[in-house]
Amino acid sequence: MAPRDPKVVSYTMSHIRGKNTGLELAMRKALSDRGIHYRLYSPRVYGHPDICIQNLKIAVFCDSEFWHGYRFEENQAKILTHRSYWIPKIERNIARDQEVNRTLASQGYLVLRYWGREIENELPRVADEICAAISQRKRLLDWRKQIRLFTTLAYIEKDGSFLLLHRTKKKNDFNEGKWIGVGGKLEPGETMVQAMKREIKEETGLQVEGYAYYGKIDFLNDSCPAERMYLFKVTSFSGDERECDEGDLAWVKKEEMDKLPMWEGDKAFLPLLEKEAKIPFRMTLIYKGGRLKEVLGPYYEAPTKKKAKKKRGK
Repeated sequence: MAPRDPKVVSYTMSHIRGKNTGLELAMRKALSDRGIHYRLYSPRVYGHPDICIQNLKIAVFCDSEFWHGYRFEENQAKILTHRSYWIPKIERNIARDQEVNRTLASQGYLVLRYWGREIENELPRVADEICAAISQRKRLLDWRKQIRLFTTLAYIEKDGSFLLLHRTKKKNDFNEGKWIGVGGKLEPGETMVQAMKREIKEETGLQVEGYAYYGKIDFLNDSCPAERMYLFKVTSFSGDERECDEGDLAWVKKEEMDKLPMWEGDKAFLPLLEKEAKIPFRMTLIYKGGRLKEVLGPYYEAPTKKKAKKKRGK
């Protein structure tokens, strides 16, 4: 079959609506009828979602089956004309959608994609799912606003091992029996770095020389107050190790750590310490009944651009 005339292709594609499609209009009306406020094709959000609730980090896409490759492995056989053009184009669309999903997820967005047939045939169910996601995100934000406890946690590294604290000595210790890094509460007026260094000195006798800050982790637990923890890895130190009055200190090979009794959430962020700390991450660990129920993140917030100061004329 002869290749398509580029002029014909250009004319055809220019008449295909990319925005304000029937699917999008139906979705918008369903959400508006439920009192949901949203933005359209936000230029500030990667991938320009069809519908975006930016303050809650929710991105919604309305995907037509043909353009976005619904069950493409089996359905591409139904493309009977100009296969050399349509198949690579749709494959690129699929790859692009996957890239958008990954990027938005890394920025903390909940990505919701719905096929055209879902919107056409099951719109109430689709709208209810989006409303449920909105309610869940709002509850999460309200829970975070309750955080009044700020702590540090540091993993001191040496020769492929981390210095861990087996919490066995402190009475009424919420961490009793667990193996964790070294850290504690920020005192009034302290920065997170000052608190990290002080806690390490008090609990181990070691003086921090080099460190990397990795990010903040929100612990939302129905059994104790909400907590925000700042995570560090200490790469160099001086001084002599001493006994800790909160537990037993031990150097543990990294590959042996998963055999120890630890908090479930710790196993979600410990692998991140093996990467270079270029941009601090955020993570939320949700515990219910003493068990880890959900891990949100890690995601990396794009740094805000500083506005250039205007120079005053002389």
